[in-house]
Amino acid sequence: MLYSIVIPVFNKAALTRVCLQSLAETLPRDTLGEVIVVDNGSTDDTATVLAEFPWIKTIVNERNLGFAVANNQGAAVASGRILVLLNNDTKALPGWLEAMLAHFENDDVGAVGARLLFGDGLIQHAGVIFNEILSGVNTMAPTHYGFLAPGEEPTVMKRRDVQAVTGACLATSRALYVRLGGLDEGFWNGYEDVDYCLKIRHAGLRIVYEPKAVLFHYESQSGSQRFRRVMPNIARLEGRWRDFPSIDAGLWDYERHLVKRTVVMPNAIVSAQMLPTPSISIVVHGETAKNNRARIERALRAAPANIESILWTANDDLEAARKAMELRGNRYAFFLDARLTLAPSWFEHLSRRLEIRYDALAATGAPESMVGFDASPACGDARALLVALWRLPQHYRLADFPTIDGALADLCVRALELGLGVVGMDEPVFESSPEPARDDLFERTYQRSIASLIGGDDRFLMERLAAIRRPTAGLVSIVTLSWNAPEYTKLAIASLLARTREPFEIIVVDNGSGPETVAYLRSIDDPHVRVIYNATNRGFGAGNNIGLAAANGEFVVVLNNDVLVSDGWLDALLRPYRDMRAVGITAPRSNSVSGHQQIPNARYDDEAAMLAFAAERGRLYSGRGYFTDRAVGFCLCMPRELIDEIGGFDERFGVGNFEDDDLCMRARAAGYKIFVCEDAFIHHFGSRSFVANNVDYGATMRANWSYFAGKWGYPPAYPESGYDPRTGYFIGFDRALHYAALPKAGSTVEGEEGAGGTAALAVPGVRFLADVADGDAAWEPVGRFLRRYFRAFRAQDGIVLTLRLCGAVDSATIERRIERVLSSLNISADICADVEVVDADEELVATLHTIDISEIKSASPSALRRLLEVKNR
Repeated sequence: MLYSIVIPVFNKAALTRVCLQSLAETLPRDTLGEVIVVDNGSTDDTATVLAEFPWIKTIVNERNLGFAVANNQGAAVASGRILVLLNNDTKALPGWLEAMLAHFENDDVGAVGARLLFGDGLIQHAGVIFNEILSGVNTMAPTHYGFLAPGEEPTVMKRRDVQAVTGACLATSRALYVRLGGLDEGFWNGYEDVDYCLKIRHAGLRIVYEPKAVLFHYESQSGSQRFRRVMPNIARLEGRWRDFPSIDAGLWDYERHLVKRTVVMPNAIVSAQMLPTPSISIVVHGETAKNNRARIERALRAAPANIESILWTANDDLEAARKAMELRGNRYAFFLDARLTLAPSWFEHLSRRLEIRYDALAATGAPESMVGFDASPACGDARALLVALWRLPQHYRLADFPTIDGALADLCVRALELGLGVVGMDEPVFESSPEPARDDLFERTYQRSIASLIGGDDRFLMERLAAIRRPTAGLVSIVTLSWNAPEYTKLAIASLLARTREPFEIIVVDNGSGPETVAYLRSIDDPHVRVIYNATNRGFGAGNNIGLAAANGEFVVVLNNDVLVSDGWLDALLRPYRDMRAVGITAPRSNSVSGHQQIPNARYDDEAAMLAFAAERGRLYSGRGYFTDRAVGFCLCMPRELIDEIGGFDERFGVGNFEDDDLCMRARAAGYKIFVCEDAFIHHFGSRSFVANNVDYGATMRANWSYFAGKWGYPPAYPESGYDPRTGYFIGFDRALHYAALPKAGSTVEGEEGAGGTAALAVPGVRFLADVADGDAAWEPVGRFLRRYFRAFRAQDGIVLTLRLCGAVDSATIERRIERVLSSLNISADICADVEVVDADEELVATLHTIDISEIKSASPSALRRLLEVKNR
């Protein structure tokens, strides 16, 4: 006899009838076999149904002994050479059994599984794959490949070897089944099939997924018994096979041009998402002979990677490396030493390790790197390094090092302050590897070699993490637009002055209001407030950009004028920048705002009750919040570095609507996160300027959507149910296309009055002095001061910043850095304050009063100007 089909049943008589009827219609007529049904103590009409099929054999148990015991009972009385385990909640389709039995002509096949479909034709099972567990005591989770994919998707129609198949339909040699002890009866209705398959593979035999064997499977129709002992079953499987199966979940998804990415969802929920395979820019560095180049390119292009470009360059060509990394979005950059030989699955293994760790900037597979799920090399290894560009904020770029190896290692060390590390591999991705490169500047900067850090250095990691400085906010500039509706502006400014902690400045940009509003603004007499007057309405974006250009703060808050702030609002918005990294925008909750930021139960009758409501929320949700892809522009808090990178608002949105979406889109595309603070509450009256000026809100929304959609690749029809921001920011931030320039610093506006004006200082003969040593770490405080210096002063101020070179640093490198800072600030070299670069032994002009920047306690732009005012007294 060729085959014996064993079917355990427990109630669900109607399903059993469907199963047996389908077997009667599909079993081959010219092949001898048998069907054995084991009734596990059913209490419904199962006995009556079984009597309808006199050609089956039956075993009746007085009680439910479980799936494993029932299958073992059937196998014990079976006569067939091939044993087929089959669930009673299946319906077989023609040709299924022949397709499975054909594989046993090969002696190395231990088991065969089928393509199982849900009733609607979607995939229920196309082989079993193994996932990594992100947390907890278990390290693996078997799941069905292709779950809910279309039933005839190309990847599930491909016959392949797998690590396991489901026992819902599993064919195996009866002799092998007996030799391996059958199904482990210590399991209860779960994972005994996976355990059996792993025993087969451990015995050196293959397991085949056969897509031509097709059955419908109405999964888990056996009732609650299916899930009674899920956790004990997993623990039993884990205890036996912890280190045996390969973690292959995700590897097949590359054939579908998908990756499984671990992301942190709102309220810190960790989730896995299936996303399009990122584009990849590849940099092959080092000398390559012509034949080696052909070999390397074949290996690269054989991978299921979405390769955008392959650049061949020398090991000291940092500009080529920077170019490959500049466009962020849903993208990888891969750096490969030309001397390496890649293994066939290099991309699948590197990207899988990188995607599963939401706290990883890069994955490296070099032999010297640490291995295993928790492996954490202390720096990147440019011999083979896959970088997740979407996790890297735009202002993090390769610093000036002699080699690409040194620059990438340094970048990975600096990324520790973002909470991002490097992961090692648990699978080999290279067949041969040269020694790690040496970089003298890196070794002088960090007192360690690249090679020593690749292998893991816990002490170094702890020292770097302990040395991370929590940034201080300094001056905060609050920019608010005024366009008529003066009663609301008055309330907002009074609220800000009463409930905002020092130091802060308020910049009111009036967008061509009428006489009543202008008269009120001119009556404001407070040193915190500065008013800029536009003769006409420049629109929401242009008006705010004027305020952003005039702002002196390290942080800027763009705030509607129809709001009331609560106590502690600004501290709550600034706290994420101290506690987290890579945050580019923070925003509050409110009573009246679109989307998730609105609190439906925000109910109060007056301002005092509002303040009490906000105070209670601050107490309950202190320090809590969630990440999002979009925040509403009625209140956005941003660090100056974000504005330097992406610019201000796109002024082509006119009066308003979608310019805040666009700003958030550019921030996300540039690698920055957006965080909504649960403990920050701002009362919003809602679109008062639109109401006061009779603006058709709906019409502007639809008109501006058309422009927004064209810019970010959405269909032109207005999305009544919203849109997926990932479509836009996965493109990445392209400065040439997306940067929204602020008005040139020093350019004129229609009028300005109030505190903190920018008249030239009458402080002749003052020099700021900074010593500049080797390395990016030494440049960091100097570069930070340089940005503030350029924002605080202009050429007419008569101030000079002297950068005195120490050690081996060269003037050309420093000059390039100065040019990049000016470019990022959008300040012309014609109007910027003076900077001079001198050698360490060069004598300084004695007539200038010198202030060493290391002695300055507060270096915000406004603080620097106040410092010189004091020096002049």
